[in-house]
Amino acid sequence: NDGLSEAVRSELFQDTATEAERLVHLVDDLVVLSRVERGKEFIVDEPLMLHHVARTVVDAETRRGGVAAELRVVGRHVPVRGEQLYVEQVISNLVRNAGKYGAPPIEVVVSSSSDGGTVRVLDRGRGFSAEASALFDLYFRDPTTLARGSGAGIGLFVCRQLVEMMGGRIWAANRPGGGAEFGFVLPEFVDDEVRRTEDDGAADRESLA
Repeated sequence: NDGLSEAVRSELFQDTATEAERLVHLVDDLVVLSRVERGKEFIVDEPLMLHHVARTVVDAETRRGGVAAELRVVGRHVPVRGEQLYVEQVISNLVRNAGKYGAPPIEVVVSSSSDGGTVRVLDRGRGFSAEASALFDLYFRDPTTLARGSGAGIGLFVCRQLVEMMGGRIWAANRPGGGAEFGFVLPEFVDDEVRRTEDDGAADRESLA
């Protein structure tokens, strides 16, 4: 008998699980960082439905008692080109950042546009004071968030690397009325065989013109 009450024992187990989860995410980020530094290629040729991937992340956060985020899916859905584990890693990093440095309500909004599929993570915290582009630099910490939580300054850099490797674009913006938006867009998936057929057809039409 360790003399601990059931409530204390449960809290210790929860703290241990939370710390283990944090370390797993840190290792995942460091693996990506190592691959980037060594110039390794990323395989990103898989059709994905972003709202399914986002739901996986939000449900995982809910199960582990992590960030209470709400998923909102807007409009039609198009498949995007990417790699599921990398997209999950990006969304997870952005959601955890919102939980750590922002304030509720936290929303994950998935939509489509002419650019492809978009994910935006919204919060109602204090936002940030630095230039938006600087937030994605390696080891950068925004002065506004320094007092609100520890961090290595790796997560957002990894997000940018992964999104750009998948042919997408990532951004950050302060929201009107307070809070921050971190979002990314990935290109719509078009089968290479279909693309080649369309390109050949266009070339034939030009030759006949």
